[in-house]
Amino acid sequence: MSENQKLKWGVIANGGIANAFAHSIQHSETSELTAVYGRNETKVKTFAEKHQIEAFVDLDKFLESNIDSVYIATPHDTHFLYSMACIRKNLHVLCEKPLTLNSSESMILINEAIKKKLFLMEAFMYRCHPQTFKILELVEKYFTGKRVTIKSSFGFTTDVSKEHRLRNPNLAGGAILDVGCYPLSMARLISGKLNGMDFSDPIDISVQGKLDETGVDASSTAVLSFSNEISAEIKTAIHEEYENNLIIESDGLSLEVSDPWHCGQFSEGKSVIKFSNEGTEEIIKINDEVGLFTREIDEAANCIKQGRLESPQMTHKDSLGNMLWLEKWYTQLGVNFPNNEIKNSQIKTHNFGFNPNFNDKLLNILGKSTPRIVFGCDNQSSDLHAFCMFEHFYQQGGRIFDTAFIYNNGLSDGFLGRWINEQNLKDEIVILGKGAHTPHCEPGYIRPQLEKSLERMNLDHLDIYCLHRDNPEIPVDEFMDELNEIKTSGLISLIGASNWTYDRFKKANEYARNCGKEGFKVLSNNFSLAEMNEPVWPGCVNCDDEYLDYLIANEIFLFPWSSQARGFFVEQDLFPKLTHGANPTKEEEIRVWHSESNLSRRERCFELAQQLNCTPIELALAYVINRSDNIFPLIGPRNLFESESCMKALTINLTESQISYLLNG
Repeated sequence: MSENQKLKWGVIANGGIANAFAHSIQHSETSELTAVYGRNETKVKTFAEKHQIEAFVDLDKFLESNIDSVYIATPHDTHFLYSMACIRKNLHVLCEKPLTLNSSESMILINEAIKKKLFLMEAFMYRCHPQTFKILELVEKYFTGKRVTIKSSFGFTTDVSKEHRLRNPNLAGGAILDVGCYPLSMARLISGKLNGMDFSDPIDISVQGKLDETGVDASSTAVLSFSNEISAEIKTAIHEEYENNLIIESDGLSLEVSDPWHCGQFSEGKSVIKFSNEGTEEIIKINDEVGLFTREIDEAANCIKQGRLESPQMTHKDSLGNMLWLEKWYTQLGVNFPNNEIKNSQIKTHNFGFNPNFNDKLLNILGKSTPRIVFGCDNQSSDLHAFCMFEHFYQQGGRIFDTAFIYNNGLSDGFLGRWINEQNLKDEIVILGKGAHTPHCEPGYIRPQLEKSLERMNLDHLDIYCLHRDNPEIPVDEFMDELNEIKTSGLISLIGASNWTYDRFKKANEYARNCGKEGFKVLSNNFSLAEMNEPVWPGCVNCDDEYLDYLIANEIFLFPWSSQARGFFVEQDLFPKLTHGANPTKEEEIRVWHSESNLSRRERCFELAQQLNCTPIELALAYVINRSDNIFPLIGPRNLFESESCMKALTINLTESQISYLLNG
């Protein structure tokens, strides 16, 4: 598409916001509106006649009409549905806020858009306006390095029925999603600017408020902590009139914007910023002759023409982060949307459309054919998030899942079990469970914890069971006797150990062999291209080359945790720019992984990854997979982008010389 050619838009919906979009696009030099879709034929035709465009009541025909991109202005509960339908038809999407009902839906949409190389943007209009740019300029110049408090609100009164979208839980009503998303977004934007970033996420949120009789939030206040120096108080309501302003304060400084969201849209484009410095007040006037909607339309259109998949004004990462914290906000307040339940969620029947190609990276374990990669179930925030992550991994071909009695305070067992039973996958999935973690690393804790895990998962046995830690004070025979007794009772198929030293592991197997009992068939220690300088957590143990040789010689499986060295090999400017999440702190990275040897290996990993057309983190995982057919590395993805990146490592075949180069140069 040439720079001078106008982008053809279709709009889904025909209400007030859709009409505002249709009016504003007439003033755009980049775009034109050509079609509208809606379910009510009379309303759609009236809208089409008013704006002189084509009307559709058949969604497929609308999506196949002469349009390049779609603006979605429907109630919140259908944002995911319509956005996904557009993406599947290779159409760019500008979707009204909030992008979806929950972070899992947002994650899926972003992932699909990136894979299809399509533009996707959440429609926060104020992000494209000169007023916002001026606010950020003043914040950076005067407030950086100071203790800052942010106050912001968006609330109004409305007299509507229980069935109206603002009060209807089935339509994801309530103040938080409808307008609370604005002050949350602004607080994250300002905090980010203060830290030299595009935005930043809170480290804590505390909320209070009132629920409507329908169950949606009627009003709420959230206090956000971004750091010791930056905090925010944000308010939202659908039954109270608030000032709907923004105030940023520090010692001797204040910045106030009376119209941060509409930016003078209802006052002929005129708005002001009040800036006070040590008692001296300055009034900064903003005069917008373009218009709020038109600016947003042009921003999206220009990005599309430039081949961008996201706008720098509202990135994918920003939208996903905002949705994560909106979800925390309404969940803490006690709002439960029916469409967030797995049985009602559109995620349940979603086809991720990924065709696995694992070459020779398959193995038969316990009669189940599986790629040699294991999903660690310790990073899921809810049933819905877990269902999404597990189902995505399964549809990619993944079959082995790792859980533990202590993971997520016991929630992980339940998340995994409910997904397995909901999808009826007991006979296809391999489950590795762990228990008896310090300080309960004693034989007497093994059976009760195992039985509790099975109860949580609603299963009758585990395929593999590992002791989560070792207790050198207890003789190995006591552990082996207890594990063999439990195996004989049918609760586990294979027994193993996690974080056991070579000498103790070998001694336990020698005892079992001499007594005619089953020894350890699985070890889950750390093993990666980078070697730990010291344990990540107390009691953690590495698997060195001598240990690995022993495992291979005795046909024992290695299930290494932190097989990618907890993000040590992440390329920070990797596209898409979404948080990898593997490395919790820089301090940990330096303490555990920074050594002359590891830093050299990372440098060679980055160099070879470029030659092999993969990412360094994928190559680091491929190294582990390629070291031996006995190795089943554990991964802990928090989102679909990480999960798919990990699975790509299965397709990378390394030569002996490449492995040697990564290790030694």
